[in-house]
Amino acid sequence: MEIAQLADNGDIVVDPHNQRIRVLSYEAAAIPRLHAALLREGQQNDLHKIIMYAKKADVPALLELGYRQEGKIDGFFRGENAQMLSYFLTPERAASTAPALAEENLRLSLAKGRAERRELPDGYRLRDADEGDADALAALYRQVFPVYPTPMDDAAYIRKTMREGTCYVVAETDDGIACAASAEISARFGSAEMTDCATHPAHAGRGLLQPLFAALEEKMKAKGIYYLYTLTRAQSAAMNITAARQGYAYRGRLINNCRISSGYEDMNIWVKPLKETWE
Repeated sequence: MEIAQLADNGDIVVDPHNQRIRVLSYEAAAIPRLHAALLREGQQNDLHKIIMYAKKADVPALLELGYRQEGKIDGFFRGENAQMLSYFLTPERAASTAPALAEENLRLSLAKGRAERRELPDGYRLRDADEGDADALAALYRQVFPVYPTPMDDAAYIRKTMREGTCYVVAETDDGIACAASAEISARFGSAEMTDCATHPAHAGRGLLQPLFAALEEKMKAKGIYYLYTLTRAQSAAMNITAARQGYAYRGRLINNCRISSGYEDMNIWVKPLKETWE
């Protein structure tokens, strides 16, 4: 693959399922050649979005090439912010399908503000999940998300992510897992994505995710991971409210970022550095 020769350590993720390319690392001097190669890759393989996790100094060059800045992730690169710039290969991919709803959900979430730490309701237990939970987790994700950006309905995939360092926590009752969330650690970059949040429909509305987030944050601090972020569905209020209540700050919106639930959806960026960033 031509593009693999133009980035550090192969940090280019070609993602046919979501019809996108993500570039996590690159050589600044190679940006023009890299962009040309990314365009060829996209045009040849029906990929409609290129996402660059860029350094601040490279933003002007990328804007000149036609990228647009959609947000940033505080501290993504071991304390240095990642500037999130996207290039759209089709006008349809660049256009949000429900911008007014996204803005209303954001307004509602910001109004909720940071809340007091919420404990698990009576009847629930919080614990770390392990490979023995993979089948039950896959069943939960399968029920909650008809479509998802990654194959979380596959127990083998979940076990693989656990072996690669992703931390999962669950809230359960005597009947089984009611809610789950994970922290996907990037050891190389020193940051983690709070992700794969799912609540069984029978347990919705009980505030289960907030204590799971708090537990994952403590686990990240213990591992020396101080820069956290989460991407939430812009057209759905629940996770945005959870992020705001947990003290995450809004940092922008990735338009038609990935396939989830009903199709391509905008994803809001929320960040929570556990210590000061460099910028």
